[in-house]
Parts: sequence; structure tokens; C-alpha cells
Amino acid sequence: MKLELETIPVWDGVQHNSECFICELMTEAQKDAINFYLGNSVMNPETRVRVNEHGFCPKHWRMLTAANKPQGVALMSDTYLETSRKKGEAAINGLLSAKSPKQAKKAVGAFHAVMDSREKGCLVCSSMEERLQRYLYTTCYLWGEDPAFREALSQGKGFCLHHFSLLLETAQKALSSSLYPEFVRELSKIEVASLDRIAKDVHWMTQKYKSENADKPWHGCEDAHKRTVDKMTGRSRVIDPVH
Repeated sequence: MKLELETIPVWDGVQHNSECFICELMTEAQKDAINFYLGNSVMNPETRVRVNEHGFCPKHWRMLTAANKPQGVALMSDTYLETSRKKGEAAINGLLSAKSPKQAKKAVGAFHAVMDSREKGCLVCSSMEERLQRYLYTTCYLWGEDPAFREALSQGKGFCLHHFSLLLETAQKALSSSLYPEFVRELSKIEVASLDRIAKDVHWMTQKYKSENADKPWHGCEDAHKRTVDKMTGRSRVIDPVH
């Protein structure tokens, strides 16, 4: 699979020196996708057809409704609901007409199948997934092709565990077989050092709440609990997988 490279945002990201620059890039990808469906695209018939067919996951429906642009969300939800009712009409009629346990069970199963299909394929998640694949591939590609990028990455703070795992997997496709083992070793060294630093910070945070340490300095660990959670789970990631 050939992917379009995203060298500029990835280079910008690695220079931010964040706990996981992939998370930072994905936060922007999510904003871009939400803004797209809150903008003029909602008046585009092609976009409306896609929304009617796929819709959004619960998280991204909530983000859309929280953006204080009710007209666009009303237009999308109006036709999405209409399409959903049409797709589920037969199943709903089955629920209404069920007169025996067997009929009820069958009707509930049919309705569940319709709902399951409607809750897959969030357009925002799909857009984020496409961007994520390009960012992961570009990171691996630049590591293999650009010594300056490799050095910058080695001086960074690593990645969240979620994106660290995805990078190791992506490198199998993005790098030659001769470079792949070195990438795994070097990225793992960076990640272990990062995890050691985070572990030290959050442990000191727990000690700071003891009375005997109340007057001791924080050493920059005031937000260690947040950084630890971000490191473990990923601050911005695709929630609803692309189906």
C-alpha cells in the first residue's frame, strides 16, 4: 500500500517535544474533521449522502452538538434519522407485530443487526484513521531516510504506548528488512527511557502528598498523573475503528 507522505506535519510534531507527537497530530486531525462537518460541506449533497449512510460514533456526535453550530447538526441529524428509520422499518415492524417468544426473539435479533450496522463507520473516525496511517508511515520513513529526523526523534519524549505499538507494526511495511530490527531497538530504547521518566515523576507526585514532603519542591511533577494516563492510553486516538 502506497501512502502519501506527511513530512511537514510530522517534522513539526517531533520538534514540539511533547509526550507523544502522534497524539498531538491526531488532536488536530480530529479538529479538522469536526470542522469539516460543521462547515459548508453540510450543504453538499455528496457529503449529506455519506453522513446519511455512515453517520458518526457517539463521541463525535457529541462533539458536533457541543460546537454551538446547531443548524448544520440539525440538517445532518434530520436526514440521518430519516435514513435510519427507513433502514430499520422492517425490523421495527417485526418488533411491533411479535406475538410469541420466538417471534420476539427473532425481531429483536433483526433490530439489533440494523442498529449494529448503523453504529459502525463513523466519518470522523475514518478521516482520523486515514491521517493516522500517513503519520505513522511518514515517521518510520523519515527515520530511515533522514539522519536529522532520527536524531530529533532520539532526543524526544517517546510516544504513548498505543502509538508506540502502532509504529512498531507500521515499520514492518515502511522500512527495509535490514533497517527494521534497528528501528525496533532504537525506538524501544527511547520509549523505555520515557516510561522510566514518567514513572519517576508520578511516584514523586505520590510522595509530595505526604506531610514530611509538603515543603519540598515539585520538580515539575504537578501534572504527572495526567501525563502518566496520557502515556498509558494515548491522549488522542481513533476510538471507533474503521469497519
